[in-house]
Amino acid sequence: MARCIMVFLFHMDTHGPCYLLLKRNSELGGYWQPVTGFIEEPEINRQAALRELLEETGVSVFKRVVDPKHFFYINMNGVKCAVSVLAVEVETRPEINLSFEHTDYIWLPYRQARAMLHWDNNRVTLDKLHAILVSDYEKAVD
Repeated sequence: MARCIMVFLFHMDTHGPCYLLLKRNSELGGYWQPVTGFIEEPEINRQAALRELLEETGVSVFKRVVDPKHFFYINMNGVKCAVSVLAVEVETRPEINLSFEHTDYIWLPYRQARAMLHWDNNRVTLDKLHAILVSDYEKAVD
């Protein structure tokens, strides 16, 4: 079974988290999603997440990594893949340098980001992550 990573890059603004979505090029589907990729042995989830984030966006400076302790399985072209999820927080919106896999990017608040996501598993993942981030944010403000 292949191991994959999904990474939601986010920053906190005055209304809560804003999420980065990437648009895959038309040959790869043309849909919006977070950073994704394969975990290369002997990487652990965090190493794979930060490598994929750098490869797909050019982002290497971050505030923290959040583990929502969420994973799911997908069938990718006949190959079963276990997808682990992490989120990476940045202080402010960094410059994004897209890889060849993507043609555009956008920063969006939760509801708009959720509406842009193509796959149900991406929406479920964002729902879980957002609930954790909002809870953390409210605790920090209190």
